[in-house]
Amino acid sequence: MLSPLVFSSATIEAFEYTKVTLLLTAAILAAALAPGALARDRAAAIRDPLGTAVVLFVLSAIVSTVVSIGRWASLLGTHESYFGLTTILAYAVLFLATRAVCESAADLRRLRLAPIVAAAPVSLYAIVQIAGLDPIVYARVSGLGGFVRPFATLGHPNFLSAFLVMTAPLVVHALVRALGRGQRVVAAALGAIAVVSMAAVAIAVSRGAWLALAAAALVMVIGAMVVGERRAVAAIGVLAGGGACVIVALALVLRGGVGGMVLAGLGQRLRQLGDAGSRQHIWRAAWEIFRDHPLVGSGLDTFQLAFAGKRTAAYWNIEWNGSPTRAHNEALNLLATQGLLGALGALALLVGVALVARRALRSTDDRLLVLALIAGGAAFVVQDLFSFTVAGCGTLVVTQAALLSRLASPGVTSEARDGTAGFATILAVGVLLAVGIFATNLSAGPLLDEPGRVGGGLAVLAALLGGAGTALALVRADRASGLAAAGDRAAPRSPRAVVARPPRWRATAVVSLVAGAILLILLVVRPLVAAWAAQDGVLLTATSPGAAVESLERAVRLDPFVELYWVKLGAAAHAQARRERDREGRVRALGQARTAYERARALAPANAYDEANVARVIADLAVEGAAPPAEAFAGFDRALARDPNNAYFYVDAAGAAVNLGDAERARDYAARGVARYPRFGIPRAQVGYAALMQRRVGDALEPLREAIAADWHGATEAQGIAASNLAAAYLHLHRPAEAEPAARLALRLAPALHDARYNLARALEGLGRRDEAVAEYRNVLAQRPDYAPAREALRALSGS
Repeated sequence: MLSPLVFSSATIEAFEYTKVTLLLTAAILAAALAPGALARDRAAAIRDPLGTAVVLFVLSAIVSTVVSIGRWASLLGTHESYFGLTTILAYAVLFLATRAVCESAADLRRLRLAPIVAAAPVSLYAIVQIAGLDPIVYARVSGLGGFVRPFATLGHPNFLSAFLVMTAPLVVHALVRALGRGQRVVAAALGAIAVVSMAAVAIAVSRGAWLALAAAALVMVIGAMVVGERRAVAAIGVLAGGGACVIVALALVLRGGVGGMVLAGLGQRLRQLGDAGSRQHIWRAAWEIFRDHPLVGSGLDTFQLAFAGKRTAAYWNIEWNGSPTRAHNEALNLLATQGLLGALGALALLVGVALVARRALRSTDDRLLVLALIAGGAAFVVQDLFSFTVAGCGTLVVTQAALLSRLASPGVTSEARDGTAGFATILAVGVLLAVGIFATNLSAGPLLDEPGRVGGGLAVLAALLGGAGTALALVRADRASGLAAAGDRAAPRSPRAVVARPPRWRATAVVSLVAGAILLILLVVRPLVAAWAAQDGVLLTATSPGAAVESLERAVRLDPFVELYWVKLGAAAHAQARRERDREGRVRALGQARTAYERARALAPANAYDEANVARVIADLAVEGAAPPAEAFAGFDRALARDPNNAYFYVDAAGAAVNLGDAERARDYAARGVARYPRFGIPRAQVGYAALMQRRVGDALEPLREAIAADWHGATEAQGIAASNLAAAYLHLHRPAEAEPAARLALRLAPALHDARYNLARALEGLGRRDEAVAEYRNVLAQRPDYAPAREALRALSGS
């Protein structure tokens, strides 16, 4: 339940990977340490309609994994999604374990405080981020209208908002209970958590979360009025007003015009409330994938693999080089990846939730808690119609569903056991771990450069401690009221009966512990160490590819079934090959890259990117005479057949043809890329260069000129090369006056490009500006002393 606080920049993916790892750890420990409790509750859980639905959904996930187009992706989950079968099974264990350990209403009330504790620092962290006081510097952020949307510890604004919206009804429930007991300080703290959370949801500008918040508020207001909890209705109204005031205050006090940008972003999102943007293309592709695999889908968590063949040029132009991991609509994603069987399982879950919610409302005295759980579930469903399930929200909704199921069970007692000490211990451990995790993600540089960031970090930690203190105060008040109620009862409570354990209990416990330890090593420890090694390798690839190869080799040894690690190993070896000076070293490194890429392709045969990676390295081997060129082009053709609207596949194939001296094939691949993406500069420049290769210099001018004025999507150096080629073409046609500005443009775009400087010198020489030409030839030789054409030109000028 505290998983939203877990993240790490030391792993290959900072947010979702660590949360799923925590989920797996918790599920394994629950099964290993409490097998008896799970066994005792097993029959009741299966008789429960929601428990039956959970079993059916797990079975549908298993079937989809078996017939998947990418079985390893379905089993372990794809990068940045991690929604494979292991995650589904962990959710199922979490559901069963929550039901098993919550024996009394007091247990349920204590457990529902965990997300409130997490909401306190998470929501304030969002405010700290929007104020520019984030103590951690992130490489990837989501922007809108000039400001960075906050994401806190969830990794994305949409996920941050979803978690806070799902938690809000629980905060309202705790607030109402605190007010009823006269805990004014606690009520004020809960009100602050709620108000800051609502402000964070607003400034994260997630339209799905706004609709989810409206749905949750509607359920709470109508439900509270029906059950006679008018105080809850009033609290919701006051909190909504408080949230609006915080938003206005932020707009006024935020520095550097950020407040105005926040308000502008809010207005932009409101105007675009019904604009689907790129998602309409994703949703259409999801439906087409479902039509291709109607019964069991393409396979659990294989949406990204199946999407490649459905991607349109229109989508590529909106989300350049983007491949969604999920469908941004959980219903469509379910149909695409699990088919009708998965849809039936999901429908069974919804029906099961409705049935247990109805029973819980009838059987429990705390009907406001039931309403809060229902409202949180409603928020989850609405949010997932525009997004998808992540671990921070998935663990919360599964726990809420388990609490509803337990409240509906006749086995729940109102007996007030003293769990305060245990709760305090667990809370203290959780807080210490959260502080440690937050501290490990800090780096000294930003904190020293901007001391205000230190204050931002301290504020987040203070919010965490405040949330924990608030939860502890609520638990103590619950305990006090429970003892008072017990003292009023006439009948004394009988001592707890000692449950006789069967003779084989010790053997069962030992087997469970051993199995749990093995699973922890295989599914948590080794993958986690591999993720650390992989991240080290990724960070080293650009500067020290040899060291990167060593780190990534360790990663694939520890976790050999993760396709991404083999891809990154191939990329590191490929980078090392470019640094090798002798042919033998290059061929050896390229061979290692090929082996790694082929292992990745074997793990995900449907992945077009893996096919293209293999083709690229074979093309480089062919340049060295160590592979047949036809094999490379066959690989590019297979990649394009699977992903025909991938602009960079055409660019890479054309580039390989250029390197291999096949001008006609280069022109063909590049022209196909231009036909799909007329405004993309690289393939148009390749058409021009192919003409230069064929000595059709006049035919090269127009595509090169058009390419330079086109969109290069950040490939500035490549644009500079195109400008240099245009200058060379003008020089070949004896047009130095036009060559000079093209060469100067090339140098502005790529100052270290010696060919461009040489072309500038030639243009100046052709224009009769001898001294300037001499200076530029000397600059070329200063950049590259072995550049023979510049040395010869300089010698000729000196002798004239």
